[in-house]
Amino acid sequence: MRSTYITRFLILFTCVLLFGTSTSNITQAATTTAKTFRFNLYLEPVTLDPALSSDSTTSTIVEAIFEGLVRTQPNGAIESGVAESWTISPDGKTYTFTLRADARWSNGEPLVASEFVNAWQRVLSPATRSPLASMLFPIAHAQDYYKGTLTDASQLGFQALDDHTLQIVLQQPLPYFLETLSSPAFFPVHATSMTASTHWGSQASSIVSNGPFVVTNWTKGRSITLARNPQYAQAEKVHFDQVFVRFINDPDKENNMYRSGAIDWSGITESNIPTYKMTNTMRKETVYPNTASLYYYTFNVTKKPFNNVNIRKAFAMSIKRSSLISPKSAYGFVPPVIKGATSTFRKQYPVTNFETSAKIARQLLKKGMREEHITSLPSITLITNGEGNQYVANQITDMWKRNLGVTIKVKVENFYTLLQDKQKKNYQIARSGWSADYNDPAAFLELFTSWNSENTSGWKNATYDAHITKAYNLTDAKARMKEYRAAEKMLTDQMVAIPLYYFNTYFLQKSNVHDVYVDYSGAIHFVYGYKK
Repeated sequence: MRSTYITRFLILFTCVLLFGTSTSNITQAATTTAKTFRFNLYLEPVTLDPALSSDSTTSTIVEAIFEGLVRTQPNGAIESGVAESWTISPDGKTYTFTLRADARWSNGEPLVASEFVNAWQRVLSPATRSPLASMLFPIAHAQDYYKGTLTDASQLGFQALDDHTLQIVLQQPLPYFLETLSSPAFFPVHATSMTASTHWGSQASSIVSNGPFVVTNWTKGRSITLARNPQYAQAEKVHFDQVFVRFINDPDKENNMYRSGAIDWSGITESNIPTYKMTNTMRKETVYPNTASLYYYTFNVTKKPFNNVNIRKAFAMSIKRSSLISPKSAYGFVPPVIKGATSTFRKQYPVTNFETSAKIARQLLKKGMREEHITSLPSITLITNGEGNQYVANQITDMWKRNLGVTIKVKVENFYTLLQDKQKKNYQIARSGWSADYNDPAAFLELFTSWNSENTSGWKNATYDAHITKAYNLTDAKARMKEYRAAEKMLTDQMVAIPLYYFNTYFLQKSNVHDVYVDYSGAIHFVYGYKK
């Protein structure tokens, strides 16, 4: 079966959750009662359309105002969302969900099963350009519909049996399918409000949602205010009356705001910890989430010189990862917390076909240049974003200069320009990052399949695709993991991208804040949070 995490990710990079705030006027902008939760995000969402929720910042808001069939608890367990119950057929392919009779939209209208069907058809429509579309590929005929080889939507493997019953049929059993249903890819949308406004998803007044919170104000470039949704079926679980989110890209101001008590919660990246001057109280308030996140550089293999595998390997092997800011050096693409068959995938399959050697790297560079019939490399630019990522880029380009004798220009872009340049393949080397939505190697390895829209490298390999496809169709965990390992080995053999480190984002949480947590992807969950 096919499943992909598209992240929310898209990229949560090392600094996606680098929160900032501006001045003490935040204290005035949102009340400081026990019913208000205040935090800052480094990036402002472009839209709150669930179908376009491709990064952890956007998902933080989207997952608070919308809700799918299920929710994932901090420990990974599945709990009821819009669905009050469900059954799975003995062959593991058919899921039947019974929706809550009291499920409603924020405008008071009842939420019915057909609205899930319509939303999922929209995600799969090429016109939507949803980066999450491949998450639905495990469903029967979904990929064919996305490709256009199937045009009859009634043939898709999901249907509303009645207003409160939804059925999903998979092509093959998928062990983690329920977990993927908590992703924004599977959220319903209110079709009437969506078609009524050209600004749907990007203005507070346009958004009719079904989650625990609603958007009451969105001041572009400054803040979003959420309020508890009185129509939410499980409203008794929601304790905050208001959530106030600022969008300021300044970690120093964020630090001051946290110290002064103007915000309740903040995030810092590994590169910023040395500058934070942590007090003893702040150390006690530090939270270390168990995220599954990879920081890596992507090559554009359609452009010289990185069409040559030996040149790519030379650049990868000349980096001393232990000198970078993270203690968790990455030589493979699957992070240590991802499950395997009997233990973690990384413990079962340590990376053994990769080494760091400046001497070998220089030999490979010379070999690759001979193969390309060149005596010098063309001008090369590495694109990245943000101050923390620029710091990492400077470290790595210094290593390339020292170990390979190659001077690389670093170009710093804003986050969304970086994403656009990668999608357009308007780059040579680009900073990338990914965080898993669900706990399976496919969350990372599917990124490099030919059908995944997040594969911006230009690399396509039928054998690689076959390994991933075969893994989808296997029910035996050990056999599945062997296919994933074979696929990962291809990535490191071909060096389509350079895994650098498994990154962490640390969080500061005031001692009176409880049950706010961060999921695998780095999205913040405050729906059931409270102050005490």
